[in-house]
Amino acid sequence: MEIRRSSCWVVLIVLLAALLAVSGCSSQPEEEVKETEITVEVSPAQVQDLAQRVTHSGIVRGKNEVQVMPKASARVTGINVQPGDYVRAGQTIMTLDNTDYIAGVTQAEAGVAMAEAALRSNELQAESARVDYERAQSLHEGGAISDQQLEGFRLQYEALTAGSAQAAVTQAQAGLQAARTALDRCVITAPINGVVGNIALSLGDTANPAAPAAVVSDTSSLEIEVMVSEAEVSYIEKGSQVDVLVLAVGEEPFQGTVESIADVADSAQRNYAVKVALTNPEGIMKSGMFAELKIDTLSKPDVLAVAINGVIPKGGREIVYVVDADNRARELEIKTGIKSDEYVEIVSGLNAGQQVIVKGNTLVSDGTLVKVAAGGNQ
Repeated sequence: MEIRRSSCWVVLIVLLAALLAVSGCSSQPEEEVKETEITVEVSPAQVQDLAQRVTHSGIVRGKNEVQVMPKASARVTGINVQPGDYVRAGQTIMTLDNTDYIAGVTQAEAGVAMAEAALRSNELQAESARVDYERAQSLHEGGAISDQQLEGFRLQYEALTAGSAQAAVTQAQAGLQAARTALDRCVITAPINGVVGNIALSLGDTANPAAPAAVVSDTSSLEIEVMVSEAEVSYIEKGSQVDVLVLAVGEEPFQGTVESIADVADSAQRNYAVKVALTNPEGIMKSGMFAELKIDTLSKPDVLAVAINGVIPKGGREIVYVVDADNRARELEIKTGIKSDEYVEIVSGLNAGQQVIVKGNTLVSDGTLVKVAAGGNQ
């Protein structure tokens, strides 16, 4: 019995020692947790000239682009060029079946020959009638024939010299010219110097005068037409420069020029047509390519501006984060004005020279400890 009691006391002593050991460990002072810095990039708010830009999309077209319309309804017998080929004005693009038209020319030539033969016969008859009339005048003066007989000779001569035979020749010649013109229409030629955009017909197809057979475009000079709103058109100036981005060619924009601005809005959407011209000396841009235009509208001199990616929308407000003297992010509510591709006008809430966080600003909040990345301005 006493042995069992002794064992119990031993167990209690061991448990008490363990509790004291744990209590001793927990009483040691806790280590401080170091605050993590967020690496950011900054850019100063500064005064500069600023132009608001709008973006519109359009299709690149040759400034001189012609739809080649066939002038005859006939079967296609030959295609002489392919899309992408350069052609000169008058060069044959395709040919049509001309069998019927050749027959028409032959018939018209026969008509001209008959009319000319009739003219020669008429001239001979007229000369004979002239001689008879002059002889009748002499006989009439001698009293050998009556006034009525003399009048008959005169009418016969005047009928043969009235010009009906010559008119018949002229008419026949006009018919021949029309037949030859119809024959010529079986050869479809390029109306301008340029590049063949597409061929709409294949061998054996029947050309339709109401549908284009091909498109020829002079792509050395291009134009793009876009429709702008009435709120924008007043700020666009003729002759101003435009950045034209054609992603099918590359990521670097081309320089275009505002060539014309419509004075009257289109009746459907009440927008105004603006045409932008650009050169294409190397021919790398092709008609039909998709283009994105960035056009300057409203501009302001000497405005306070920051990089556009420094402004963050938050709960219906616009804010920026600046870096204070203790390297902590501080939230400021601002009001913005016009915007370019890179900068936005600050109407209120910020002063020139303040360092605005432009990268990493979505990772911080008011009071966050930050570290300005190398190359950034603090």
